Amino acid sequence: MTNNDAFTVNLLVKVAWFYYKDNLTQTEIAERLQLSRNKVVRLLERARAENIVQFHIQGHGVHCLEIERDLVSAFKLQQAFIIPTPTQNLSRSLSKAAAQYLENSISNNDLIGFGWGEAVSRTIESLSIDPAIEVSMVTLTGGVNYYFHKRDYSMEGGLDKFKGGIYVIPAPFLASSERMAKNMLSEPSVENILDLASLCHHAVVGIGGLSSDSTIIKEEKMTLNELLYIKNQNAVGDILGQFFDANGELLELPHHNRLIGTHLHTLKKLKNVIGVAGGPHKVEAIFGALKGGYINTLITDEETAASLLKKEAAF
Repeated sequence: MTNNDAFTVNLLVKVAWFYYKDNLTQTEIAERLQLSRNKVVRLLERARAENIVQFHIQGHGVHCLEIERDLVSAFKLQQAFIIPTPTQNLSRSLSKAAAQYLENSISNNDLIGFGWGEAVSRTIESLSIDPAIEVSMVTLTGGVNYYFHKRDYSMEGGLDKFKGGIYVIPAPFLASSERMAKNMLSEPSVENILDLASLCHHAVVGIGGLSSDSTIIKEEKMTLNELLYIKNQNAVGDILGQFFDANGELLELPHHNRLIGTHLHTLKKLKNVIGVAGGPHKVEAIFGALKGGYINTLITDEETAASLLKKEAAF
């Protein structure tokens, strides 16, 4: 493939992604890519004619594919799925990508574990499962009932897609004390779900940053003062509420002793942990998660991926 061919394919896929996945108008795409609207129309027609656009967008750009290969090599990942960086609402775009990845990966009788956070919740929302197969879901932490009540999952695309069953840890995300956490973790109903979670074929998790608008703050899982204390302990991010440093080392924090959920040591033993995260404010957190070996498959965007590779080169 010549450089000109590669550029054309990359442009076709970007236009298709922005139009069909990010729901941008043809005019908005033209402005973003500095093309005429007529050019965008012709590119969309060509993308359909060349089967780049089918039920899913097949492929996601030569440049994205090159970055995927580099990420897999640099961080010893199983897979990476990189999307064009959207103009807005990156979380929604990444969730659609995560759903598409899962739809192409799951098989009959698979068990999918889900963490918590905005990207994970939207992934569940966007996920379409073949009605002919049975897939089950299990929660990886307590406290996820928040999503079931907040969103109307009784509608199309709801939780009834998991025909194999839905298994929820019957406990809060964070107990009020270490003693209370130990009592909850010793309850058979909680133990059984945590044991089940350790058998996941796929696990979808978000990667949290340390900004004041992070999900863990917005959902009042902890206070800003608590987050500041954790940041001062050299934390760069968290997975399932467990914080790690830039090398991916899990920190010793009193907060961790109050969590109800799957431990990161257990997470590392799962077959395929899918991290869904992106954006400049998440680069440090994603990098730490990759260095810690907590993620097998990373779903992110071009700009974030490029920043991760640059950071790894300088590390």
